[in-house]
This record gives sequence, structure tokens and C-alpha cells, in this order.
Amino acid sequence: MNPKVLSFIVAAIAYGVTLVVANLVLEGMHIGWLWGLVAVALFTVTITLLRPLVTRLLGKHVHGWTWVLGLVTVLGSLVVTTLLSPSSGFDIDGFWTWVWATLIVWVGTIVYDLVDEKAVATAASHVDRYQQRPGATPPTPAAPA
Repeated sequence: MNPKVLSFIVAAIAYGVTLVVANLVLEGMHIGWLWGLVAVALFTVTITLLRPLVTRLLGKHVHGWTWVLGLVTVLGSLVVTTLLSPSSGFDIDGFWTWVWATLIVWVGTIVYDLVDEKAVATAASHVDRYQQRPGATPPTPAAPA
């Protein structure tokens, strides 16, 4: 499996867990079932795109502002996800709910960043093992260019 795709899937699972934790802890946060899955994918895409953008904007000062980078990307991703999801699927109501949701998800992203490479490597070994099982469909070769 493509390492970038696998990394995205592992990130989506990690971000999904942090969003569910925030949802369980905060009364003003609501994640629906089906739209919740879409919201997790949307959040993952948004944070994946925002992080390099904010890093580029901070330039050479990025190392001194790492925690700000994390908070800004999480808050921005939550805002985009809320705006693009119906309120029945993903909704955050109230100032303090926004503050706590941002902090909870931010802490989750810190934990994920600490274990990211190991989690992706573990997932890759499971995928490789599954693909090598007898009866598993071998990957199709790429068509010649």
C-alpha cells in the first residue's frame, strides 16, 4: 500500500479518536454517525493541508511557535469542518466548547505526532502480512507508460 495513503488512514483514525473523545466530554459538541465519518475525513484533509501552509507562513520562526502552529491548525481545521458539515453531522456550540474542543484535539494531535511513525510502520507491516496471505489478491502491476 502507498505509504502516504497508509499514513493518511492512520492519521484519520487518530484524529477520529480525538474528536470522539472531545464529543464525549463536551456537551456543546455533536458528531453524528454517518456525517461524523465524513467530518473526520474532512478534518484530516484540512489539518494535513493547513499544517504546511501555517509552517510556511511562520518561516524561520516556526520552531519557537510550534505550539501555536498546532493550536492554529486544529482550530482552523475544526472551523472548516464545522462550516462544511451539516449541523446534524458535526457541530460545536459555545465559546468554551470551542476552546476545550481545540485543546482536547490539540493534545490528541501531540500524542499522535509522538507515535506517528511507529503507528504507520505497524500498520504497514499488518497490511504487508495480509497481502502475503495465501488466497490474498496480489497487487496488479502498473500499466506500461
